[in-house]
Amino acid sequence: MTIDSTPITSTTVTTENLEALQAILGEDQVITGKKTEKYSKDFYWYSPVLKEMLEDKRAEVALLVKSKEQLKEAVAYLYEHNIPLVVRGGGSGNYGQLIPLYGGAVIDISGMNTIFSVDGVVHAEVGATIRKIEIAAREKGYEMPCMPSTWIISTIGGFLCGGSGGIGSIRNGGIAYKDNVKSVTIMTMEAEPKFIKLEERDAIKALHTYGTTGIMVEVEMRLAQAFPWEQLIFVHDDWQELLDWSYEVACDDSIPKRLVSVFENPISNFFKPLRKHIPADKHTTFFMVDEACAEKVIASAKAAGIEHVFSKPFGSPPKPPFITDYTWNHTTLWAIKADPSITYLQCGFGEDFNGNFKKLKDKYGDEVLIHIEMTLGNSKFRTEKPGVSIGGIPLIRYTTEERLNEIIAFCESIGVAVANPHTYTMEGGGAHPDLSEKQALKDLADPKGLMNPGKMASYKHNPLATAEV
Repeated sequence: MTIDSTPITSTTVTTENLEALQAILGEDQVITGKKTEKYSKDFYWYSPVLKEMLEDKRAEVALLVKSKEQLKEAVAYLYEHNIPLVVRGGGSGNYGQLIPLYGGAVIDISGMNTIFSVDGVVHAEVGATIRKIEIAAREKGYEMPCMPSTWIISTIGGFLCGGSGGIGSIRNGGIAYKDNVKSVTIMTMEAEPKFIKLEERDAIKALHTYGTTGIMVEVEMRLAQAFPWEQLIFVHDDWQELLDWSYEVACDDSIPKRLVSVFENPISNFFKPLRKHIPADKHTTFFMVDEACAEKVIASAKAAGIEHVFSKPFGSPPKPPFITDYTWNHTTLWAIKADPSITYLQCGFGEDFNGNFKKLKDKYGDEVLIHIEMTLGNSKFRTEKPGVSIGGIPLIRYTTEERLNEIIAFCESIGVAVANPHTYTMEGGGAHPDLSEKQALKDLADPKGLMNPGKMASYKHNPLATAEV
């Protein structure tokens, strides 16, 4: 593939461009004016740093595609006319992945939502929602191996392109863990777009790349055995006692688990709908365990002096309310609703996690509130060692960007790995030991560098770096 390194000095979408795109897609699938705002944004405002950086960024046109054929024709046109593009799914990301830095086009693929089959592997178009897949899978005795807390609205393609793990990661790891992803099919952006199928571990290089390395159109993901999950909440006055007990249960392989979330007081106070269940000012643990083991866990808590305050089946099909709505980065959302000054980090707390918690609390006190999500490995940090990994999404009482950077630097100095959610670049948001493979895939799929330009910071060519936007 020959790389076209010609600079592009303007991204203006003309009336002629819009008329041509309407001829390709139909007028109702080409969105212009103020209506492009909602297609151009995600939950970037979780970060006060990104909010300032990205507040005024939006596409000039949003294209709502409903098939691979429409997608192919529209992308070929954008390529011919040097119009950059960003692809979006459910729009539930937190890092500005889908926010265009240089105007141009946003392509919404949520209309490409066919589920072809569910038989131990889900084969689906990228616009299928994880909720739809989870319900279909559970009807056949399977479930998603991992899914974000936004699973009700998230698309499978958006999850694989912008996510890393979530609910289920304690049992099955994240998206890049072992063989969770069977294949992804991407489309190139060139004069005659091509479809490339990447299988097994070769597919990893297309994951968590923010749509910079090709347009994902289909996925195959291995499903996990479904369990009749019981949702449990426990509280205790002593942080260390609760954490020690929660970790012991997490490491007990005889208890199937889908979720282990631990919240330092006062985080659970932010969960307004749960206040009738959770006493104020308590440290809290959420579990999803096989209902056959629920009484065992409750008895274990009682023996440890830990109070059980809530139980509810997850349901099949799932029936709300879900405790998952308060975990992973939903925790941050509830905190921001209660206190808009709060933001967050994404951390791997290392093998000496107890020692690192103490160092953080000794230095920063309640400026840093500990929120733990236990996983099997951690795809954000490429940790695939055996056993339970202690990562999490601590809440930060934000004052200035300088203070936030100081906290990040301190974390790294004590061995706490940080995937920085306050940068919109792919590299800043996680570890990428296969970065050269991702760059080679971008060379192959995006010869002009028009796909989400500026989001792969280490890429050798951004044709719009000097464009007026």
